Amino acid sequence: MASSDWFSIKVHGKQTHGSQPWLGIDPIAVATQIYTGLQMIVARESELTKAPVVITIGRINAGVRENIIPEDLIMAGTIRTLDSAMQKEVHEKIRLTAQKIAESMGATAEVKIDTKTLVTYNTPDLVKKMLPSLEKAAGKSNVVESDWTTGAEDFSYYGTKAPAFFFNVGGMPKGKDPKTTAAHHTPDFYIDDSRLDVGIKAFCNIVFDYSK
Repeated sequence: MASSDWFSIKVHGKQTHGSQPWLGIDPIAVATQIYTGLQMIVARESELTKAPVVITIGRINAGVRENIIPEDLIMAGTIRTLDSAMQKEVHEKIRLTAQKIAESMGATAEVKIDTKTLVTYNTPDLVKKMLPSLEKAAGKSNVVESDWTTGAEDFSYYGTKAPAFFFNVGGMPKGKDPKTTAAHHTPDFYIDDSRLDVGIKAFCNIVFDYSK
């Protein structure tokens, strides 16, 4: 699973009346260019054949009135990477992109990045050893290997201290299509908890089997 960073960019311009934009520095106009520049980091500067990169802006706040160009703007979002070296590179590119675009338009940009999780990596030998434990709990046909995902987990920090094995227990409502069912953080997201016993059995099997 991906590392997760949260970031914010504060764009500082110069407030003026909306009828006379040439007398100010519009942080909203600057932010639109920064937004495009951040996506160019993904599309043109990241080696995506090595590992995926996602940069998402989830929030933009600026202004108090329709006819006033504001002084400041805050844009904030999340960064997802599946390679630790790429994570550091993306951080630097975000800072450079935001600051130089702002500078080119007479504004300034302050970038803050807060690392929430690292890349979650499963230790192959441990996975191989414990797969039979999962298969006993769920049935062999119900245990599948998943592709990497840009979701993130603070479980990743355990992997820096000891061998790690992270797995998911399905909770999709019965009869739903995985391709169309509601995803996390959407209004219709719903977990069917009727088979949580499978998860309990899986964890118990892992503990008992590992200790043998």
